Amino acid sequence: MTRTALCQLLGVSPKSLYLWERAGKIPRPKRDRRGWRSYGAADVSAVRRFLGITQERSPSGSASERRGRALEGLSARNQLQGTVISIRGDGVLCEVVLRLGDGQELTSVITRRSAERLGIKKGLAVAAIIKSTEVMLFS
Repeated sequence: MTRTALCQLLGVSPKSLYLWERAGKIPRPKRDRRGWRSYGAADVSAVRRFLGITQERSPSGSASERRGRALEGLSARNQLQGTVISIRGDGVLCEVVLRLGDGQELTSVITRRSAERLGIKKGLAVAAIIKSTEVMLFS
């Protein structure tokens, strides 16, 4: 199975797989003749176990618990939970607006392809992950 197929099957990003492999949380898959990752049944089972998904594809725990386990391997500590309230834009980029739990809104500009790959749509609960080397405050 290709990395793309595995990501689509389990609803995770290729970057997450890479980070989990690098951290030793899941086994490194074999490579095909081109050097691309090739996931066998044992690899798929290992990723499912890591995510808390049984073989019947029934996720263990709530969506937020599964998302929390998936985000464990990330170095970004600024993670905000929200709900998509709008998606605007055409062409390569789109603007996604999230409503956070306290009513504040957060806007993110992402590629249209990323929005489609992540299944971003109005009403979807998502995590905004903020990784920055600089944060400016003003009072």
